Amino acid sequence: LTKRVKNILKFIGLILVIVAINITPMQLIAIQDSMSGAMQWVSGIGYLVIATAIVVWTWKRYKKGLPDQQKRFTFTWKDFGFALLFFLAGRVVGIGGTLLTQLVTGNATTANDAALLATNEQLAKMFPLYFIAFHIAIGVFAPFMEELVFRGLFSSYFFKENQKWLKLIISSAVFALLHAIHPIELPLYFLLGAVFYLAYARRGNIVDAILVHILNNSLMVIFSI
Repeated sequence: LTKRVKNILKFIGLILVIVAINITPMQLIAIQDSMSGAMQWVSGIGYLVIATAIVVWTWKRYKKGLPDQQKRFTFTWKDFGFALLFFLAGRVVGIGGTLLTQLVTGNATTANDAALLATNEQLAKMFPLYFIAFHIAIGVFAPFMEELVFRGLFSSYFFKENQKWLKLIISSAVFALLHAIHPIELPLYFLLGAVFYLAYARRGNIVDAILVHILNNSLMVIFSI
């Protein structure tokens, strides 16, 4: 197999891993009543251990391919300030996209958020460890994995260093296709992906994009808790 084909297969595999990490807590919550207490503990702990191991492995794999200069990046208060600005830009995109979705479909939220909110309705009877896993998946696992894959590894797998606009357009389009359920949601997720990419591209540090993504998802986590 050529290097390009191998990279495509690796990228598809990583996307499937992201999907599995993101939906497993919701699947566990949906079937928790059919499991014994011991099985709930085993499955919850197993999920957290396996998902954490995957995130750490992906992080190390990404870091291994970085130039030495990027490996020595530091994170300052100035960088945190930029992250906040990108987060606010993401909120503007989110509010605008939600209003557009509501105008066209009559739904108050995107279908993706609606699925998370539907899971939240089960909080009163949710197994405590699943409650923790659900929010860690949203607030930590998803931001880390999605940025490492959609922005970091995607860029290194398929593009040259000087193809920044091409990276922005294609990575944001892939991100949108995998998050939008209704066609009207595509612009929202494309622009949100673009915000995450610009946070990353500002100085080529994936940590910046991860932080912006965590800040963005933290709103759902805080609301849920």
